[in-house]
Amino acid sequence: MIKTTQEIENYIFPLSKMLNMENEPKWVLLRFMINISLSLTKDFEDVIIDIYDGKEYRLEQITGEGKGVDDYTKLYWEMIEVFDNITISSKKKLEENLQRHIARGYTILKTSLKHDSNIFEFLGQDF
Repeated sequence: MIKTTQEIENYIFPLSKMLNMENEPKWVLLRFMINISLSLTKDFEDVIIDIYDGKEYRLEQITGEGKGVDDYTKLYWEMIEVFDNITISSKKKLEENLQRHIARGYTILKTSLKHDSNIFEFLGQDF
């Protein structure tokens, strides 16, 4: 299971508003956080989370595992291995790393954007 914190869960709606994606499912925004984390290589630091008190998601929900052309599990697996220069040996390790990148992506967005920021300007400048 891929876990989130309550802070991450609370940030999903404001993020969806910034992206004009209010009607999208949560997994779309969690993937966005993962992609932000994997896109920004400067100053990479792990985010230390003591308690994951949010929700739990299955790999199927986050990566689309088992959903045919919508299955991005292998892509995320390989992207994380390259980004982190590691070898992921199991789905459990993949879940742990996805969880870590969600937390990092959330931290990047939360610290870089204010409630009235233009997220598209931010993306244009930093990515």
